[in-house]
Formats: sequence, structure tokens, C-alpha cells
Amino acid sequence: MMVTSWISVAAQDTMVPQKDLTDLLFPNKQLNKKKGSDSIIIKKFYPSYLPIPGYNPALGFVLGAGVSAGMLMGNSHTTHLSTLLSNVTVTTKKQLNVNIRTNIYLKNDQFILQGDWRWLLFSQDTYGLGVNFRDVVDGGPIKQPMKFNYIRFNETVYKAIKKPLYAGIGLNIDYHYAIQDQLLVTSGPNRFTTEHYIYSLENHLPIDRYSSVGFSFNLLFDNRNNAANPSRGTYALISVKANNELLGSTKNNTTLYYEYRTYMRLFKYKKQSSILGFWTWSQLLAGGKQPYLQTPAISWDMYNRSGRGYVQGRIRGESFWYGETEYRFPISPNGLLGGVAFFNVATASNAFNNEKLGQFFSPAYGAGIRIKISKITNTNIAIDYGRGIKGSSGIYFNLQETF
Repeated sequence: MMVTSWISVAAQDTMVPQKDLTDLLFPNKQLNKKKGSDSIIIKKFYPSYLPIPGYNPALGFVLGAGVSAGMLMGNSHTTHLSTLLSNVTVTTKKQLNVNIRTNIYLKNDQFILQGDWRWLLFSQDTYGLGVNFRDVVDGGPIKQPMKFNYIRFNETVYKAIKKPLYAGIGLNIDYHYAIQDQLLVTSGPNRFTTEHYIYSLENHLPIDRYSSVGFSFNLLFDNRNNAANPSRGTYALISVKANNELLGSTKNNTTLYYEYRTYMRLFKYKKQSSILGFWTWSQLLAGGKQPYLQTPAISWDMYNRSGRGYVQGRIRGESFWYGETEYRFPISPNGLLGGVAFFNVATASNAFNNEKLGQFFSPAYGAGIRIKISKITNTNIAIDYGRGIKGSSGIYFNLQETF
């Protein structure tokens, strides 16, 4: 499990006439609040804390804590809500995960500062490139365990061109080190070469550590009403990332990334509307070679939300495409409880096996519940169950919506 956030680039209503978990747990305190105290006050910090007990197929049993926070840096009519999402977890697979994501909107939304920082002491099974659901590959198991440490520092500065359109430049550092390919045996009667080893050998890459360092050039459009829990609007991002050996990359490579999300209200005559959302993203290799663990993979998107129904990293490719639709509906009239049903599909390429993008797909489906943790910032706790093909399944816990 990774508690994650998405970019908040839409206006947040200053009055949220709903109930949240605090109202349920501390009803007497809420009764004594002054009328209008649910308004967002400029430059006031609004944190929501969450203990993180849970289970995830990629992590095992998880224990930790997370915080989701919001702050308004200017007038609510001209400035969007800034957000921070952070968590620290340890797992029964001896993993340590530290994640900090920030989206800071300066006064009047003239600048957006977007950060994604991570430090992971991690272990994860890898399954090769492409959509591969065989039980064995080259006489050995398709599920190949790895250990590695990972540092990410991604920071992007956006400047308004004509709101809601922004242009931005980002510094992106991704560094994998202390990589242990646990099934790899390079000589002797038990010789077995893993997918990671073969890919690295074919592309003249080291097998114990590698990095990607470069700049990204971005165009962003976002007119969602609330990025933490949107009910209308559109989000669109196009990004070109160029990693260069002169900056510290192991290999030169260029990737093109796009993302599109849109939301529609259904049954608008009701006080609590249902929402239909669509999400698609893709990362395409335009030139050069990426290190194996830095190729795009399921649930390794920027906020670790894609692919409910599969274990993280189950589908990976040199190029990758993902699509999802989700139906969100109210359960309780006061907004405390809600539900979702979703369907997603992914495809990935593998040049070594001549597997092209769109040749094979991996669908998944599922459902979940939502618990309102903050009615001021409209933040939910998300608990989902997803199921994919070949018996793949998982339970997923998050703060805020999947997309």
C-alpha cells in the first residue's frame, strides 16, 4: 500500500455542508462549533491524520502513518487549494517507504510548485516486460524477486499562460541502487538469467545501480472543481522528459508522457450527485534506453494509483498505456459514506520479443467504499478491492480519490 495524492489544480468550495469522520467521532465538539467555521481561512493549515494498518500484495502487512493537508494561499476565487500528502510505512517484507507530495499554488495561481519526493528501501517481484501471464519463462519462474533502494526527487514549476493553461519546467532525478536480482545465477549447473539481467545486458546497462537525471518540459490544463475529489472538469498534461548522461544519467533517453482525466455529474437533480470519471495515461519511449526499473509499470505512475487488481509492477514495458473508468455514488445523504465501481485496462511493449503496444491487454475490475475524513478539503479515505486476470487481486487503501 502506498498512500498517495494527485495534483490539486482546481478551486475548492469554501463551504462544505457535509459530515465527515470528525463529526462522527467527536459529535459534542462539532455541535459547539460556530456557524461558518467550516469556511477555509487563508494561510491556515488544515491537516488530516490517518494511521495506516493494512495489507497489499506488493508490500505484505503495512503499518505507518499519513497526513493529508490543505492550505489556501490567496483568495478562494482566484487561488486554488494547496495540498501536501505524506506517509511513512514499514512492512512485513522489510520495506521502508517515505513519500512526500506537494502542490503549492501561490497567490492568484500565477505559479504552481509541484513536488514528488521518495525514499524507498524496497523489495518487489518483477515479471519481465510486456503483458506476460505465463507461469514460466525460459524454464524458470516468471515471478522473479528483487531488492533495491530508490530515491526520487521530481520538482516542477508551472507558470500561468492563460488560466487554466500552464507551462512548466521540471528537474527529475530517479536513482536505483543496491539492486539485488535474487534469482540470478550467471554460471554453473544452476545458471538462470533473469528478465532484469537480460534486459540490462542487451542494453549495456549495469545491474546493481543506475540513474535517470534530466529536465521535463510540460503543458498543463486543469479546470477541475476540486482535485482531491473532483466532480466536474478536465485535467490534461503533456510532458517531454529528456535524461542525459552529462547530467548524471546512466543512459541518454527521451520519453513522451500524456495524461487525461475528465469528470461528469450524473443525476444533477439530486443533492448528492453521482460522478462518472475517465482516466488515461501513457509513457512512450521516443529515443535511447531506460534502465529496467525506471521503465513505466502498473502502479508505478507518479502517484501509485493505476492498476487496481494487480500487484505493483506486474505489467511493465518500454512504452505503456493505461485507461480506467470509475463510477462514484453516494451512500449516506450527508456525504460521510460513498461507493465506487471501476474498470481498468493496461498494455505494454517489449521490443526484445517484438511485443507491440496494444497487442495484448490486462483488464481488471472492482469496487470500493469512501469515508469522508475532511469535509473542508473534501478528502476521503479510499478502500478498494480489485480483481484482474489469472486470479490476480488485491485490497488497496489510500487518502483521496484514485484519480
